[in-house]
Amino acid sequence: MTTIRLAEPYDLSPLTKFDSFPGNRIAEIVEKRMLVAEMGDVVVGYLAWQRGGCVGQDYVNKLVVNDIYRRRGIARDLIGALNTVLSGRVFISTGTDNDAAVSLLESTGWVAAGQIVGLRPLDEPEAFFHRDLWPAGVPN
Repeated sequence: MTTIRLAEPYDLSPLTKFDSFPGNRIAEIVEKRMLVAEMGDVVVGYLAWQRGGCVGQDYVNKLVVNDIYRRRGIARDLIGALNTVLSGRVFISTGTDNDAAVSLLESTGWVAAGQIVGLRPLDEPEAFFHRDLWPAGVPN
């Protein structure tokens, strides 16, 4: 079973073992802008966001699951927990060539919002999606 919770400073070390994004996660953890997924006592994935990071709306800029734990619904669980920390219109993006991510987003209620060419290497299109989140317990 996967447990989703806000990241804590002690999560930084386990995250570095599988984190593929540049930069460090300290600000996201300290500013409470990261959820982690645990299986037992092992951190197996995380999701982070920027406040107002996309046209003034919150933007999920990282969704990472340890390769060893992929295909177990962990990314889906992280996305499902977003309404515990965010509400309103939220954006996320991925490369149009990332079929797994596009499929995940479409199957979890995200709506295509357009593409931008020039953000990724070799001018590969970046596909943006949005979703309106409601606080946990509020029917939408």
